[in-house]
Amino acid sequence: SRDNGSDVEMLHGEASKSGRNVRRQETSSRQAQTLGRRASQQNDMSTVSAEHRSASGDAHQHERSASSRDMQSGEDSAAASSLGAWYTSVVSTIESLTVGPPSARDSSSISAGNRDAIDPTASSGDAGSISWMTSAMKQLDELTMEVQAMAWGKPAPTESTSASDVDSNNTGTSLKQQLLDQIGAAQAQLGQRIDETRAALENAVQGMLPEQLQRPWISASAQLCLDLETHPELLQSASVRIGTDICGQEQDFRQQRAERMRKDFAQFIGVAAATVDERDIPIIGVAGSGGGFRAMVSTVGSYRAMYQAGLSQCVMYDAAVSGSSWAVGALHTYGNGDPHKVLGNLRLAMQSSVFSMENLMAFARENCDIAQRVFADMAARYLLSAAETDNAQEDTSAVESQDVAPISRQQGGTSVIGMVFDEILRRGQQVAESVLPEYFLITRSAEPIAATAPATVGDFLQDAKKALQSMSIPPVSVVELYGALLFKQLIVQHTAGEDKQVHLTLDSRWTKLSGQRAAVDRGLQAMPIYTAVRHFIGSNDNSTEQSASDHKYQWFEFSPYEVGSIDHGAWVPSWAFGRPMKNGREQYRVGEVHFGSILGTVASAFCASVDAMATEIYMVVPGALRSAIMDPLLDRYERDTAVSHLIPPYTLFNPFYRTEDMRSTNEHEQEMAELEAAPLLSLMDAGLENNLPFASLLRAERDVDMIICLDSSANIDIMPWFARAERWASDHGVRRWPWGARPWASDPLRQTKIEAEMNSTTLRFTKQAAEQTERRIKNDNVRCVVFDGPVAPSPATARREKAEPPPISVLYLPLMGNREFRNPDFDPQTADFCTTFNHRWTAEQVDLLADLTTFNFNQELEQIRQAVKRAYERKRSYRLYTEQEKGGAW
Repeated sequence: SRDNGSDVEMLHGEASKSGRNVRRQETSSRQAQTLGRRASQQNDMSTVSAEHRSASGDAHQHERSASSRDMQSGEDSAAASSLGAWYTSVVSTIESLTVGPPSARDSSSISAGNRDAIDPTASSGDAGSISWMTSAMKQLDELTMEVQAMAWGKPAPTESTSASDVDSNNTGTSLKQQLLDQIGAAQAQLGQRIDETRAALENAVQGMLPEQLQRPWISASAQLCLDLETHPELLQSASVRIGTDICGQEQDFRQQRAERMRKDFAQFIGVAAATVDERDIPIIGVAGSGGGFRAMVSTVGSYRAMYQAGLSQCVMYDAAVSGSSWAVGALHTYGNGDPHKVLGNLRLAMQSSVFSMENLMAFARENCDIAQRVFADMAARYLLSAAETDNAQEDTSAVESQDVAPISRQQGGTSVIGMVFDEILRRGQQVAESVLPEYFLITRSAEPIAATAPATVGDFLQDAKKALQSMSIPPVSVVELYGALLFKQLIVQHTAGEDKQVHLTLDSRWTKLSGQRAAVDRGLQAMPIYTAVRHFIGSNDNSTEQSASDHKYQWFEFSPYEVGSIDHGAWVPSWAFGRPMKNGREQYRVGEVHFGSILGTVASAFCASVDAMATEIYMVVPGALRSAIMDPLLDRYERDTAVSHLIPPYTLFNPFYRTEDMRSTNEHEQEMAELEAAPLLSLMDAGLENNLPFASLLRAERDVDMIICLDSSANIDIMPWFARAERWASDHGVRRWPWGARPWASDPLRQTKIEAEMNSTTLRFTKQAAEQTERRIKNDNVRCVVFDGPVAPSPATARREKAEPPPISVLYLPLMGNREFRNPDFDPQTADFCTTFNHRWTAEQVDLLADLTTFNFNQELEQIRQAVKRAYERKRSYRLYTEQEKGGAW
């Protein structure tokens, strides 16, 4: 049903509806009788005319001519009689289609010619009535075409045609128009009834919902997006930053964090704090993997071990993919950096189903205020979508006159699928080694809009309507609902009261990513980085007839400071993410995107391409079946399956839309132009590209010295995450990667690009080292592998110079069982409750998995401590060496 910005009006009473139906039936009956009489009159007129022509012929005309006239007269009479019967059938059809769904009717009484009859059985409910009336409208359209195609009367009069023939032709033409008018009136009646029934259906559905989820509640929820206390950013004008460097706020954070961690770091590695220079403290980033709820619980367990050992206080970045993002999000909201609080919440929250409709209804009824804050962003998007519908009805001709057509509802229908497919079919040139030169740093400030921040939902919708004259908006996505449900379960804090009842708490700051700045700004916690990817097809002519290697995933990251593309070097403040921008100007203002939507986006593995879904099956199918059946199919349909998504990703306004500063004449920067030409931005789970967030931590400008990988992936021993990280490092000129680092030798997936390009010597060294590492993990019960130097020769493009900083140390901790654990038979890779999408856990199951990862980390704690100390000593030695070199030069 259409939403016009006001509450749905009450339907007329049943008596009124009955009266209308009776009047319609009487009107239709009178109209049918009138048309029937007209048809009979034409029949009589045609017969009389034929008899008159036969009797008044020329007395001297040949007898054969008279006979011929008699024969023509008989044919005319028969044709007119048949036409009259057809009139009656059509009028009867119109009447039956107008009065409503019949309880029983012979299909032959509806048919006209060879038309298919409408199903005589109609649903008793409003939904069935709408379906029946829609079919009736289609039947009336077919009737119109049939009436227009009929031969009405005879050909134009000649010298031998009598006056009565002309009268008969005129009568046929008049009847045709009358019949078309009758059909038009029937269509108008049906259209009105469809609108009324849809309104009734909406009322019925609304009546099924609790009061808190009805229209007034939705409007009140949307109003929260305009609350200046929660969203002070509504008074600020956004900026687009173009460049590869980190932003000023992140630089300030790093300085604050280094100062605060000096004592903790010294204590962790066992040296006197006075001997530690802040410049020598290695930049440590934790990389949490995807894996749904399993990854969330296991990641929190590892963080608990780091917290207890004092290592988490020495971490600069908390980077995450998919499920581990939920753990990081909890740590940076209600957890306040304490994993014990997060585990306490999970024990209570995960006992009920995340996606249960019954739980959702109870939540909305019993926690109205919290529920409104959880669903505020969705409510605003719903009303905004309605504003576009109304706007389209007022002016359906409004189309952008620019060189690139927008993704619109007309292209994609009311489904986001069409929008996303249009989005990912836009193509540009493949990315080069470096998207932007280091010196190319431009900040484009959006001009302040004339209007102040909207104070009410009505003001907001009015601003949106004006902007939408030339812009499209993304519809409400299933990913947003998914994210809201995750937020309700995992970020809303659950505590058990003295009455043994679970009580819920929600701080408004937790609903915003920028709200996580409070502790980060002061250096009290590591900076969280949430990751997602955009699916890009990389040809410069928008042709779909390219090889599958053309397409790629572009990395995006979300931090409390900025949201943007790693591959493009384009950024906006986190508080402005979601605002529609065009030509560097804000189109209207709305509050920051809800953190729940981000949690849903970064973990939307169900939006995977068909090829990625097939890969999940590929990994568990026997080798013979893979080579005989799956390989030929995947190769044959490689292109289509690689770029097609059965479930569309989260789509929102592209903040870089038509930002001209992104364009460049340099041929290596055409990908920038492709992004700025897209009005909408579609993002999905980064695990589709790499289930570990290496891209964010390998950015040269972050200068990370150590990456601690917490891998909770399914089928963990056959995943090519390190091979893909190595490829990304090579493509982006990262020289410090420990080349050849691979924890697993077994890889049933088809050869990756980086391995295909490596020479045979390098590949042989890599596989030999990987086989040795895998034996240590599986046979020797090792739960942490350290790569702190090259395992194999580096690619020529990444060979290091003598004076360069030491290689990045990569610590790999896989989620695996442990024969020394209190439950040695517990294997998280095979346990039923540890499956990726299991969303209901008992408190005992939460503790079992979290205790395992805590145990594994503690088992390897001394090895980890020594690796951190070595990284510190190498960094310190390099600093002293460079200072000495500079001193000698002076």
